[in-house]
Amino acid sequence: MAEVVQVFQLQHPLLGCINGTDGDVVAFRGIQYATLENRLAEAVIKDSYPKTIDATKYGPISPNPPGSFQLEMKLMQQTQPDPDYLTSSDIEALNLNIWIPKGREGQLLQNLPVYVFIHGGGFISGSGNSPHYDLTRLVKLSAAKGTPIIGVTVNYRLGLLGLLTSQELRDADFKANNQLRDQRAAFQWLKKYIEGFGGDPENITASGESTGGVCTGLHLLSQESLFNRAYLTGGSPLLMQVAGLEEHENHYRQVIEALGLAAATPEERIFALLGTPYDELFTRVPMNIAYRPMLDGDVVPFAMNHGNVQDKESKIPGRRWLNGLVIGDCQFDASSLAILAGFKKSNIAKKFPDIMRARLGDSATTERLLAAYDADASNDDETVFTGFLRFSTDIGYYAATCSFAQGWAPITHTFAFNEPNPWSGMFQGHATHVFDIAMLFQNFQTDLPAAQVEAGRQMAADLFLFVHGRPPWVTAGKGTMVYGPSVVGPVRNVVSGRLPEEAGRRRAIIDASDAITVDEIAAAHAAFMASA
Repeated sequence: MAEVVQVFQLQHPLLGCINGTDGDVVAFRGIQYATLENRLAEAVIKDSYPKTIDATKYGPISPNPPGSFQLEMKLMQQTQPDPDYLTSSDIEALNLNIWIPKGREGQLLQNLPVYVFIHGGGFISGSGNSPHYDLTRLVKLSAAKGTPIIGVTVNYRLGLLGLLTSQELRDADFKANNQLRDQRAAFQWLKKYIEGFGGDPENITASGESTGGVCTGLHLLSQESLFNRAYLTGGSPLLMQVAGLEEHENHYRQVIEALGLAAATPEERIFALLGTPYDELFTRVPMNIAYRPMLDGDVVPFAMNHGNVQDKESKIPGRRWLNGLVIGDCQFDASSLAILAGFKKSNIAKKFPDIMRARLGDSATTERLLAAYDADASNDDETVFTGFLRFSTDIGYYAATCSFAQGWAPITHTFAFNEPNPWSGMFQGHATHVFDIAMLFQNFQTDLPAAQVEAGRQMAADLFLFVHGRPPWVTAGKGTMVYGPSVVGPVRNVVSGRLPEEAGRRRAIIDASDAITVDEIAAAHAAFMASA
């Protein structure tokens, strides 16, 4: 028997009648925020709706590579079946989901701060409709804590649809960075319409995890104030650099050749890109193309790096309009690379140190850095690969936390997530990538020890304070919040943040940065990742 949905009807002052699902938290799912003329067109904010909007079920998501949901479960070390409600579309995926708490009299609460979550997935997969990103429990908890918020998740174009570009496409007026443009359109839509849902359009917190954090941070390059605060976890623009023209031309060439269009005219190629059925398109185009946002001089006017993030005088536009920033990392965030880049293990004991020395110089500083991560040819590949994962965690995640703390100190709070993943898998007992969001969103409480359930609730309570514009813990720039490990110690504990060891972090990169810049170390890491 089909589940009976209790409908909640909202009379929105601008959108008209909207039907959502009722409960302690009212959900409006699948509301289209922008339209597309075609699959590669720039998003246009939607301003015309039917008399009654059906928002009782999720809308379509951008097409994902096969097995994407199970890969995300593997990264989390969880086992769940593929959701049977997920559908996909190349042009109808620009929709969002809104969760709103009710008051004691059953009415929707008003003038609430808004929390907007941008999902990760390596720029090519994921969705705001995934069950582990359902914000019902988080929003319900916010009301119970006396700090009610509205929660939003956003769907946007992925992979080829979101990031394919070339000079040929741009000459035909197809702009780069559709993925970021979609997200920007979602924030603009929320600014215009969220008040009718009970939200405060001048009190929006953007949040992203993994590459969702990369995207959220890149929006700090916008001259327009898209949101008021940012909450970055397990990812920032310093995790990986935006790509240049040459890399995107290579990606375009791979796509064109896969479609058998190498000899076609530009017009014929674009016609095929727009008209080939998307299931055929994604069957023929290689899935291993590493799409990234592009340095386009528009949405991404320049690259963010450790140098300009640390520089309090840098021209990053977000410095002018951002009111608050929380950024943190998991103790073993690069656990994901053991799965996504496991192929790098072969001969890593020789290749990794060689590339690091070639990029950083054969110096005592380089040797100390390599030794800190067991990167020595006398060690076996397994040992060096484990050290490489620790190095990747430090340069990709912890170093970013430090750089933002240094350069954005007046408005920045930092945290260190040290809760061990309790689930069976490669890194059981370590604070793995994505596990922070699993605890924060309250969707795995029955699968967690009681201490971690409480830790997740406390982490959420800190988030609620921040979304409300209040300090989540001590004064910004004055300490680091350490979450866990609650199974053997306090749920949360503020440390000075001056010593990495206080937060369970390594100091090798900080020590090396006296002689080698963090950007040079990051570039060496990127060179190894890009090597054959």
